[in-house]
Amino acid sequence: MGQTVYVDSLVVSTNYFGSISYYCELAKFDNVIIDSGERYEKQTQRTRTSILSANGCLQLSVPVIRPNGKNTQLKEVEISFKENWQKDHWRAIESAYQHSPFFFYYGEKIKELIFQPELSLIRYNDTIAQEVIKLLDLPILLSISDSCPTIIDKTDPRVWLNQKEIEYPVKPYIQVFSDKFSFLSNLSIIDLVMNEGPLARDYILKTS
Repeated sequence: MGQTVYVDSLVVSTNYFGSISYYCELAKFDNVIIDSGERYEKQTQRTRTSILSANGCLQLSVPVIRPNGKNTQLKEVEISFKENWQKDHWRAIESAYQHSPFFFYYGEKIKELIFQPELSLIRYNDTIAQEVIKLLDLPILLSISDSCPTIIDKTDPRVWLNQKEIEYPVKPYIQVFSDKFSFLSNLSIIDLVMNEGPLARDYILKTS
C-alpha cells in the first residue's frame, strides 16, 4: 500500500506541552497530522518540555516504556508510572508560575492535563494539544495517522521542531523572573499562556 499524501497539511511529531515554536508552526495550517508511525526517538520534545523556574530553564521529562526497544513506533510507546513524575511536574510548574498573571485562570487545567491517567504517550499528548488549541482558539483540525510520508531530511518538521535549540523569530514578552534572567525563547507553551493569557493567541498568529 502506498503512503498517504497530505496536501496543505502539516505533519509533525507528538509533543509534550509543545514549545511556542511548535504551536507557531501548527498555526500556519488548518490541518495538522500527528505521525504515530514514526520511530520513537529519545531525548526529544516528544516527551520533554521546558519552563522558566526561579533557577533558570528547567526541563521536564515524561518517563516512557518502549516495548520494542529502539524500533518502537510512537503509537506503541507507553508512559511509565513507576515514579510519581506527574506530581513532580506539577510542583515545578506551580512553583514557577504561581505568581504569573494568569496562573489563577489556567493552573487547574494544566494540572488536570498532567494528571490524566492515559497510558499511551501519543494519546496523552493529543489530549494536551487539543486543549491547548482550544485554549488558544486556533482553527486547527488535529488528527493522528500511522501512514505519514517518510522523513527525507532535516528540514522535516518532525526533525527540526524536536531539536533542543531552535532558531525561531519569537518576540520577547514579560516572563516570570524577568528581573533575574534575560528573555528565554522556545519555552513550553505553558510559559506563554501563563504570562500572556488571552493575548497568547495573537502572539502565536503574529509570529507564525
